[in-house]
Amino acid sequence: MVSLLQNLMGTPGTKLNDEVIANDALMGMKGGAVAYLGATLESATPEVRRMYSEYLSQLVMAHEAMTGLAVKKGWYHPYLNTEEQLKQTYQQSEWVLNPQS
Repeated sequence: MVSLLQNLMGTPGTKLNDEVIANDALMGMKGGAVAYLGATLESATPEVRRMYSEYLSQLVMAHEAMTGLAVKKGWYHPYLNTEEQLKQTYQQSEWVLNPQS
């Protein structure tokens, strides 16, 4: 039986570092923002709409802070051209998935 920790950490042989964790956090925050935006737009009452809107605002601020940290640390390069961004993403995925390096 596979342990809970192995399930949480991914498949055997994958690697984690601060950059991978930050990118995963950013991706999760984006998904959360989409969910809160949808909930805000679909809310039936002003009170519920306000609550979801406040959660959305907090999530946007957290995403902004995480993005700033990732840029400062050199984990995220939003101003590179498309080819360079794809190249870096591919290299990062190779590093994460390659158990030999």
